[in-house]
Amino acid sequence: MTINEVKTWTGAGFQITQTIKKKVHKFVVDAHHGLDWNTTYNFRAITKCKAGFLVITEGTQTLKRIVTGWAKGALHTVEIQIAPDSPFYRVLVMKGGKFHIINKEIIENLTVGDIHTSFPLMADHLHWNVIGSKTWADSAYGDLN
Repeated sequence: MTINEVKTWTGAGFQITQTIKKKVHKFVVDAHHGLDWNTTYNFRAITKCKAGFLVITEGTQTLKRIVTGWAKGALHTVEIQIAPDSPFYRVLVMKGGKFHIINKEIIENLTVGDIHTSFPLMADHLHWNVIGSKTWADSAYGDLN
């Protein structure tokens, strides 16, 4: 896995190149917005139901619960409203069950268990061995700085 600093449409960010099931996958980490993992936000989430339809859900919840509180493979997009009168910002976009765009706060707080239960196609055991993650409670990506 390689991590490179890149310019994103919101400023500085990272591009992560990861090998998943012997295929190279690239995704962008957006370092903007200054989110907090345990803060409550208004959100909109696009998920896929069992019948295959896309469903938009709105609510108020902590960022941790918004990202990890869905059935395996159901989450497609998450938008967060940072302040009550501000617009919604996309903080997580999935494509084919894999990360396409993800916020830095989210990726740094995801655990190995979160990846296995919510994003199984992103599991990378080789990377976890390199960064020393041994249990499901350990960080899946570590600190990107």
